[in-house]
Amino acid sequence: MDEILKQILSELKDLKSDVSGLKSDVSSLKAGQDRLESDVSSLKNDVSGLKNDVSGLKNDVSSLKAGQERIETKVDNLTLELRSNFKFTNDKLEEHKKVFTVVSNELKGVKGDIEFLSEKAGKHDTKINHILNMLRD
Repeated sequence: MDEILKQILSELKDLKSDVSGLKSDVSSLKAGQDRLESDVSSLKNDVSGLKNDVSGLKNDVSSLKAGQERIETKVDNLTLELRSNFKFTNDKLEEHKKVFTVVSNELKGVKGDIEFLSEKAGKHDTKINHILNMLRD
C-alpha cells in the first residue's frame, strides 16, 4: 500500500508538473491571442483608412471624368469653329487668286502695249532725229 501511495504521489507530482506546464501554455496562448486581437484591430483601422482613401479616389476620378468630358466638348466645338473658319479663309483665298489672275493677265497685256508703244516711240524719235539732221545740213 505504501507502494501504491508512493506511486499515486508520484503521479500527482507528474500531474502537477503537467498542469503547471499547461498553465504556462494557456498563458502563452492568451498572450498570443491578445497580440492577434491587437493586430486584427490594427488591420481593421488600416482597412477603414483604405476605404476612406478609395472613396476619395473614386470622387477624384469622377471629377476627372467630368473635367475630361468638358475638355472634349470644348475641343469638339473648337474643331467645328476652326473648320468653318478654314472654309471661309479658303473661299476668300480662291477669290483673291482669281482677282490676281485677272490682274496678272491685264498687266501682261499692258506690258505688251508698253513695249509696242516704246518701239514706235523709238522709231519715231529716230526718224525725227534723222529729219533734224537732214534739215541742219
